[in-house]
Amino acid sequence: MRKKIVKLLFLIVTIIYIILGALLFINIQVMEAPEIIIDIEVSEISPEEAVLHTIIEIDNPNNFEIVVKNLEIETTTSEGYKVAHVVIEGGDIPSHEKKAFTKDVIVKFEGHSPELLTSKITGDVGMNVLFIQKTIPLKIGIVTSIEKLINEFAAPSISVTVEFDEATPDGINLSAIINAYNPNSFEIYIEDLSGEILTDTGKKVGHLDVNGGLLPAKGSMEINGTGGILFEALNAEKLFFNIDGVAGARIAGFEKNLSFNIETRLLVPNLEELLLSKDNPTLLKIKAKSKLTLKGLLVDILLEINNTYNIDLTVRDIICRIYLVTDDVTNLMGENAIEDELIAESGQTGLLSCEIIIPFTKIITYYPTSDWLMVSVTGRFTMKDIDPAIYVEIEGYTDLHFFT
Repeated sequence: MRKKIVKLLFLIVTIIYIILGALLFINIQVMEAPEIIIDIEVSEISPEEAVLHTIIEIDNPNNFEIVVKNLEIETTTSEGYKVAHVVIEGGDIPSHEKKAFTKDVIVKFEGHSPELLTSKITGDVGMNVLFIQKTIPLKIGIVTSIEKLINEFAAPSISVTVEFDEATPDGINLSAIINAYNPNSFEIYIEDLSGEILTDTGKKVGHLDVNGGLLPAKGSMEINGTGGILFEALNAEKLFFNIDGVAGARIAGFEKNLSFNIETRLLVPNLEELLLSKDNPTLLKIKAKSKLTLKGLLVDILLEINNTYNIDLTVRDIICRIYLVTDDVTNLMGENAIEDELIAESGQTGLLSCEIIIPFTKIITYYPTSDWLMVSVTGRFTMKDIDPAIYVEIEGYTDLHFFT
């Protein structure tokens, strides 16, 4: 009797399994495929790695609960190099509901081109009927392009502030502060920087030596540089600062380089500020002595320049003049134009003398009411082979005592 009961129960269970299996097969056949939306975007970039933020959203259109499990993502480059492999925990999705499965996938390119990434997503999707689970494999491929991100790699924005320092025998020293801004969303470096100073005719008249550096994402930094320009740059109407360099980025182990060129206008140095330094003045002296001769009053004028700079100075277009001053009114008595240039070498004193004779007829006309004898020397103060010059006039006075 007992054996008959056991056989009957076994037969009932078998029939139930057959019925359930048939129902499950029918349900699997009529099960609508879930709608799957996959969103993969680059959320972070560093020199060593990048993060692909992956969202897999599954919409269950069926009247019964489905299950998603064994989700895996394998990401490769266009060359087939595997850059990532991760597993995403699945779960149940109730009838007519959506569920999102997210994962941050860390990728490392190790020098391989990352423009196109192929992500293969595999897993199982199915249904549960009582204690029986039936699944079917899920296979999806998606191509992620970060080519736009890489191709939009922009060169840094650069502005330059230049200060001219002391003049040397070889030219004028300069210092520069370069402010560089990184417009990219990832760290970049700049290197191989070189600066040239050109005239409006394209002639090179100066240089700048600059070190590179690392620029943080959306960040700025100051870079110091030193250099110099030739004296002939002062002859130019316009000067241009030309900076060449290479900007580079290391994106998750992939190198991307971009050459750039920046041109900016540079003011021609002010000769007056260079030569007439308040901290290191050049001492100018004028001396005059006079004596009576048969032709009139002979005035001997001596111009002395004590050059405190380490460059040679030149005075050209020199004119010496003698005035008699009466009640603050000056009356020209005579002048002498000097064709030669006065050159004062670096650290030395330059001397120039000239003579002026004042006829007796002029002296008799103004002398009785005159108060002073004024000596004036004018000239254009500059450097050798330089056209710009500073107009300078030096005056000296002496009382009229040569008849007493």
